[in-house]
Amino acid sequence: MSSRPSPRKSSLSGSSPVAPPPAETPETKPTPAAAPTPAAKPAAAPVTRKAEEPSTSGKKKWRHKVSFYQDPADTDRVRGAILHTMVQEGNRNLSQFVNDAVMAKVEELEAKYNHGEPFPAVGARELPQGGAAAAGE
Repeated sequence: MSSRPSPRKSSLSGSSPVAPPPAETPETKPTPAAAPTPAAKPAAAPVTRKAEEPSTSGKKKWRHKVSFYQDPADTDRVRGAILHTMVQEGNRNLSQFVNDAVMAKVEELEAKYNHGEPFPAVGARELPQGGAAAAGE
């Protein structure tokens, strides 16, 4: 049998793409002999999301994934609109763009049909699905 070298450890392991690494100065940089214990690690600051709204019940409100069918040519147009207007309009990604557009339409419908008040909430499986919904059956 040949002796294979062990895999190398990545310098990125344990890092987060969201939270920047803590600034280390030569005085505070840990040495291998004096590595900090897990209890001594500083707590990371919580990441706040612009799309989240504070909940009245005190629980965190997480965004839900929503999917829908769309013609591929229309999807390409949407991506093109995002890419070519992201600086001017401030849309950072497809999710933000779609959410902003959908919520603008929802607010328009609420103003038109419900005196500007939100419609009663409807659960995910409570909407009619399939061809019967489109045919009004």
